[in-house]
Amino acid sequence: MKKLLLLLLAAFMLSFNSLAAELAPNQLLMGHYTTDDLAETGFGMGFLKGVNPIATDLTPDEIALFQGGKIVAFRIGLVSEAPLSRVFVIPIDPNGNLTDMIAEWPCSVTGQQGWNVVELDTPYEINLPEGYGMRIGFDYEQLLPTSKPISAVKVGTIYPSYILKGGSWKNYGVNTFGNLSLQCIVENDAFPQYVLRLANLVCKNTLVVGDDLSFSFNVRNMGAGAIAAGELTMDVAIDGNVVKTITNPMDLSNVYAKIQDVVGTEGLTSGAHTLTVTTVAVKGEPVDKPVSVSATFKCFDHGFTRQMHLVEQFTSTGCTWCPTGSANLQNLCEMRDDVAWVGVHVLFGNPVDPFASAQNDSIQAYQGVNGYPEGTFDRTMGIGSANELFAVLTATTGTTMSNFFDYIDASEPSWATVNVNSRFDAETRKAVITIDGDLVPNYEDFMGADSRLTVYITEDNLVAPQLDQGVIKNNYVHNGVLRKSLVSAKGVALNKDGDTYKNEFTYTIPQNWNADNLNIVAFISRPLNSGSIRDLYVTNTNKRKLGEFDEPAVVRGDADGDGKATIDDVTTMIDCLLTGEAPTGAGADCDGNGKMNIDDVTSLVDFLLSGNWTE
Repeated sequence: MKKLLLLLLAAFMLSFNSLAAELAPNQLLMGHYTTDDLAETGFGMGFLKGVNPIATDLTPDEIALFQGGKIVAFRIGLVSEAPLSRVFVIPIDPNGNLTDMIAEWPCSVTGQQGWNVVELDTPYEINLPEGYGMRIGFDYEQLLPTSKPISAVKVGTIYPSYILKGGSWKNYGVNTFGNLSLQCIVENDAFPQYVLRLANLVCKNTLVVGDDLSFSFNVRNMGAGAIAAGELTMDVAIDGNVVKTITNPMDLSNVYAKIQDVVGTEGLTSGAHTLTVTTVAVKGEPVDKPVSVSATFKCFDHGFTRQMHLVEQFTSTGCTWCPTGSANLQNLCEMRDDVAWVGVHVLFGNPVDPFASAQNDSIQAYQGVNGYPEGTFDRTMGIGSANELFAVLTATTGTTMSNFFDYIDASEPSWATVNVNSRFDAETRKAVITIDGDLVPNYEDFMGADSRLTVYITEDNLVAPQLDQGVIKNNYVHNGVLRKSLVSAKGVALNKDGDTYKNEFTYTIPQNWNADNLNIVAFISRPLNSGSIRDLYVTNTNKRKLGEFDEPAVVRGDADGDGKATIDDVTTMIDCLLTGEAPTGAGADCDGNGKMNIDDVTSLVDFLLSGNWTE
């Protein structure tokens, strides 16, 4: 009897561990993963006591292979016993909405530890319209509040799962454990051999023209056939021109595999380009339906050195730890002289902040900051957590911030210069502020047509009560306080003229502001709005005292000194060559050899015709 029990147990374990291999020849598993992996005992998930519907969504790509087939059974993986009462399918339209065409079947198994096969008394025909997905799920009963019967494993690409509570589906974070252990057995007498999918093409965002471009992507064969290493041929193209043909270095199956490679960028122009990978052939035979995946990257032949880095400190006089954050920023400013520190004061705590404003609140809200003291650094991802722009300033040292700015400097150059010039009439209190600079060729390829200029007025040496570690300090000195943004929180468009820009602002300084302590901070960034916080970065910043002037930039080709290169400069240069007089503008020496001659005239004419300088 004991021997018989051991044989039965061995047979059960064999069935449990290798069921995926025991399918009929005309059957395949459909799911986020198709192995027999299950979560280890004690590492499952549980929800509320009682019956819980749980489900996950299969994408149109995942069900493409199975169109025309029929679901004959469900496989449900459990870590521990849990009664099963129902399995179901709900089609999902191309907009992501659940349809009302739910199909459901009672469960014929009790729900034991391991894989449970629920056979359907009526198979489900998979004949969904193009673009439709499918929500598959089951109902289980949680016997105890502390039980954790549900299995999820980190195999392949991880997709969300959902629990139905209160009449609506909610994501309770199952995907942090992995993919729900739920699969369908699909039957079809004519499964296609090869259903290829490419995804997640990633390449370096910016690089110098001529450097190698490294890239990676995922490839998957969702068909019934096998593809060995080297049997899939793919073309790699830049801007539609094939530059390389590659093959798969590993065997391909119904799980995404990652391929990495490099291509050269010699001969590309400065600006945006598109990298595309396309399937061509399997085992030497052209594929019926080639699939592609693309990504953009940008090449540059030159950029500008960043003049300064922007720190926006979100703070309040009623914030007890904000002085500690300010001390860390002060340490940063002592370490380097290229920091424009702006204190964005918001209404928080007690005492009430006299420097707060609705405009400041908008700047804070758009950047996703919800605590103090916190700061953003060139509005660039990396110093905070993976999903945040900001860092907690009490926990971030000056050295950490400085290292981050070094990283930004090394990652890519700036795409624009920022010159800050201002005049102030002490009698009328009127300030005229001019922000101008140069732009790299094809500037919009790097910063977009919707990039924005922002101009802040800040004030130093403001004395106001400050809460500091539980104690109110009445004579606390605040520096870099944001008094006014001369544009909306989202910024203003650059007033561009070719590869230059110039914006002018006027503002009457309030009487209670000390003009001697005012600064102008200007920067160019992606627009600040309610979109992705990953798309807010600042490309360059500058800061000057009110009333100070930057030296005017030398504009290449500007012979008459009007700050731009036009046909008038050609006339000026020819007149100067005929008369021997020196040109007014320092940009007449177009080739930088220290003198102006007919070659400079030719160079300027070529620029005006083509829009690009020839070296």
